[in-house]
Amino acid sequence: MLDRLRLHVYPKEPLTCAKLTQYASLKLETKRRAKPTLHLLHVGRRKEKLRSAEAGAAADPKHKESSAMEVSGLDSDGKEFKNAEEMWREQIGEDGEQQEKKTQWYREGISYWEGVEASVDGVLGGFGNVNEVDIKGSEAFLQMLLSDRFPNARNNQHLVALDCGSGIGRITKNLLIRYFNEVDLLEPVSHFLDAARESLAPENHMAPDMHKATNFFCVPLQDFTPETGRYDVIWVQWCIGHLTDDDFVSFFKRAKVGLKPGGFFVLKENIARSGSEGIT
Repeated sequence: MLDRLRLHVYPKEPLTCAKLTQYASLKLETKRRAKPTLHLLHVGRRKEKLRSAEAGAAADPKHKESSAMEVSGLDSDGKEFKNAEEMWREQIGEDGEQQEKKTQWYREGISYWEGVEASVDGVLGGFGNVNEVDIKGSEAFLQMLLSDRFPNARNNQHLVALDCGSGIGRITKNLLIRYFNEVDLLEPVSHFLDAARESLAPENHMAPDMHKATNFFCVPLQDFTPETGRYDVIWVQWCIGHLTDDDFVSFFKRAKVGLKPGGFFVLKENIARSGSEGIT
């Protein structure tokens, strides 16, 4: 059942490595006083996750962080992991073998998506009907942010956005290109990016004349470094889980330099209680 969509804004200045590390360390999600859930994001698929397990000392605020690090769980194959570190050791290996195994881990992820149809239904894992409600929710959120942070946007202020993990350009075409003068797309799967380039050609979309998709980068998140000070908004949706924890942190540290003064990140991810049941 779909639990919720979370939209996070990371302004340029307050973004710290400590905050990102805390988020990345376990990708731990808690809801009020419910048991924490540890998600295992594996080989480009969002279906794998570690099921919830109770952290014994979690009730004690003094030990909240340390106890969270000891959350255990089972992956979808039934294998038990004591904590996230143990999970990652299996996925990408120890220090000596890590680079080779991590490279293979990312390669398998890209390979999975290379076998997926370049369509809305394909990039949304068979749930193309989520597209409309996703765009509506994001648009309401974006309008609020733009009016608050860029009140003079209509007075010839040139706004530029980066769409990370853009896929076929679904979010750019249906949302970002209507609010930003330029949108750059970042996507490691070449046939998705080809579809985006075709879809966003001036003759194929109805964006205003002064709004356009400018650059199409066929580069994975973990290897991308943006142009300094180019972007007002870096939009990261339904793709950040494809990074290992260390690459998660390093991506934001690198991408931060791509923001203009006053620019910010938008990070949007799904949290599901169990698989994809109930998504409508």
